[in-house]
Amino acid sequence: MTDLSLDGTTVTLFGGGDAFDNQLSEELERRGCNTHQVTVPTGWLRSATHVVMRVDTDSGADALRGLSSCDEPRSHVIAVCAQQVDVSESTRFSDLCRACGAHHDVSLIWHPPMDPGSSPDDHLFPTDAVIAHDDLAAAIADEMAQHSAFDGTPSFMARP
Repeated sequence: MTDLSLDGTTVTLFGGGDAFDNQLSEELERRGCNTHQVTVPTGWLRSATHVVMRVDTDSGADALRGLSSCDEPRSHVIAVCAQQVDVSESTRFSDLCRACGAHHDVSLIWHPPMDPGSSPDDHLFPTDAVIAHDDLAAAIADEMAQHSAFDGTPSFMARP
């Protein structure tokens, strides 16, 4: 794990308020961030400049839809989603993130299901591959630190 500092950065986390969101908040706070969680669908918050959105949650999906119609202010967004069984759903998330990348810095991180029991949908994905909360939280925090250090043109990137 790369220990990139995010001192003083406020990160808005659109998620489900579950154990993973708490782990991610702890990781970001360990790196010097202030975090606040949004767990209900509120759309996009224009005041958010550094964002992690779990697009497979109600609040994250709603924030992504709102961001797609908001050109300013420019935000650093890490969209996170468990790999989808439904290919059309994966394509929809990717297309929305790509559209947002025209005006914002957007990274889409796909991940295998999390630890058994961490998500009610784990049994829907036909694989034995799982990812630990702390590994995923560290990868997201690393990505946020890289975004924060970059002040170039808006961009979109997807990666596993």
